[in-house]
Amino acid sequence: MKVLKNNVTKIILASLIFPIVLIVVGLAVRKGSANSIWQALGDLLVFVIAYLLNWKYFRQRVYWFNGNKLASQLNTALPAIIIIVFLNSAMFAVPDFKVKLRVIVICLLVGLAEEYIFRGLLVSLFLKLLHNNILGAVIGSSIMFGLLHLINLRSLPIGYVSVQVIFAAALGILFGTIYIKTHNLSIVILLHALRDMFPMFSDKMMAQVSKMTFSIASLYVTVVFLVITLVIANTQLKNFEIQKE
Repeated sequence: MKVLKNNVTKIILASLIFPIVLIVVGLAVRKGSANSIWQALGDLLVFVIAYLLNWKYFRQRVYWFNGNKLASQLNTALPAIIIIVFLNSAMFAVPDFKVKLRVIVICLLVGLAEEYIFRGLLVSLFLKLLHNNILGAVIGSSIMFGLLHLINLRSLPIGYVSVQVIFAAALGILFGTIYIKTHNLSIVILLHALRDMFPMFSDKMMAQVSKMTFSIASLYVTVVFLVITLVIANTQLKNFEIQKE
């Protein structure tokens, strides 16, 4: 069918893999089951399905690792590294902070699944849809990444989720810029995992997060953060061209 070959259709279908699989897994899991184990299996299942669909249907080249000019790659990733270090720095002062292997594995799987879909697949699909408009592709894939977090409406109020959506889109802009410039998905997977895991090293912090409510101040701060990431992306991608292969 011609409609299935359309890049818009592919973008929509790729974006739906994560929420559909997680909803199905959530319905299949019995109450009282170990949530962390099912979360890890769900993320792994998302990646496997996305990988197989890419092999048979999406057919996008994913750049897993690039060993060339690593110093330049790290320089590209530096703004994201600084932001993630800043966001996570307060965690070292939390009394019950404790590194947990289970959390590291879960966050790496989340990073693998989400970055494979939203950077590895969607950035490439948006580049084709927008005729190699690089900034447009980064923003487009980041919007879809932000909208993914609407699935949290099942358990969180809309105000708080709206902040999550904007914050995720902002991070996606940083990660998309890094991926396009470095051709190295491993960097963004690691950065994604590092951003997610530090709050999870504290049970008290996770309990507080689950009780957080919407505030207009947090919305303003998140919008400012979004603007900052747009400026960073525009600066880094200015005059950058996709190399023909």
